Amino acid sequence: MFFKAVITVLMIIGGFAAMIWVANWPFNTPWEKTLDPEQRRINAEHNRRHHRGVARIVFPVFAIAFAVASVSLLNGSTADRSAAVVMGVCSALCAGVFTAIVRRGRRQRSSPRR
Repeated sequence: MFFKAVITVLMIIGGFAAMIWVANWPFNTPWEKTLDPEQRRINAEHNRRHHRGVARIVFPVFAIAFAVASVSLLNGSTADRSAAVVMGVCSALCAGVFTAIVRRGRRQRSSPRR
């Protein structure tokens, strides 16, 4: 059961990495070389806004999903404590990253107002 939990977590993290790569489009791809400086600036600004919005939605969802999975692994006749710990750690990491992103966003917005 522990192995299944680790594989599940790795697949979710891999899917999230794929989402980040797609959100960075066309950066870090062969098509990046064809962009002129103005297109590069526009795409970079769009990607920054898109990343903040997606991260504020995805990380809390992942944290809740991992927490529910952790609790469900502890209950029942086939309780697997090690898999529940893995899911709990992933939940805490997602919640921590979400908190860091929100705090960083607040600091960035407050500085131009001064």
